[in-house]
Amino acid sequence: MFGEKKQKKKYTGVRDEIREQQKKTKDMTPKERLAYFWFYYNVPFIAGIAAVIFLSIMIHDMITAKDYNFYALMLNSQHLNDTAISESFSEYADLDNEKYECYIDTMTTLSLKDYTQYDMATYQKIIAQAATNDFDALVLDSAVFYKLSISGFMVDLRTVLSEEELAAYEGNIYYIDQAAIDRADEADSDDPEATAFYSKMENATNAVIKADAEEHKHPENMEEPVPVGIYIEDSPFIEKTDSYHGLIPVFGIASTSQRMDKAATYLSYLYDDSIPFEAMVLQ
Repeated sequence: MFGEKKQKKKYTGVRDEIREQQKKTKDMTPKERLAYFWFYYNVPFIAGIAAVIFLSIMIHDMITAKDYNFYALMLNSQHLNDTAISESFSEYADLDNEKYECYIDTMTTLSLKDYTQYDMATYQKIIAQAATNDFDALVLDSAVFYKLSISGFMVDLRTVLSEEELAAYEGNIYYIDQAAIDRADEADSDDPEATAFYSKMENATNAVIKADAEEHKHPENMEEPVPVGIYIEDSPFIEKTDSYHGLIPVFGIASTSQRMDKAATYLSYLYDDSIPFEAMVLQ
């Protein structure tokens, strides 16, 4: 009857939405339907396509990812071509890169002076990678090397290199004092000396960093010296690439490495004067 209100049809969800869209496009040409679709759905469509592409890339990477046959971190290095170095070392060490991957990270940076959120995240990432046995060799500036070596990141080089091999680096060996570390570990968390011991390199001046680096060359001044690193300032690699300009680079082998023999080979590689390291600098 005229004047009576027609009851509003109850919404039944997506099915009704589809029917409404079908009615609107029923009499349209294919070209008009495409234009209609693009006008109303272009944003979610693009987002959906992007999500599919991203997911496909992730799945592809997971399926095609190779296990590492060597992994080195060259923290805070400058202007190095990681691909060129990885390929060069793979050939030098006769690594099988058909089934495995040699990866030398020359891009990661970490500052102990400003220590931003980025630096904090980088430090946590390094810890996580060490815990999962990713790292084999590490080349770090001396400030970061101090922080990681007193935390147990570096292996005692006497367990990897022979007495003769280690003696070849006499004068360039980085020692830590295990007795001093043990005292700091056993001290109360608010002990000022222990706090100073662990935070020594945070916001340190260049003069402090240089003096500390010199201290670690003198085992005779330590109670329980342990060789955990090699200063590589005079190596052909550093001399030809100048990749640690203004820093003091130190080589170490990760205590969690499962390929310590290859890490030792990497040290020999860095000292091989016949290799054209200068060609591995980004132009």
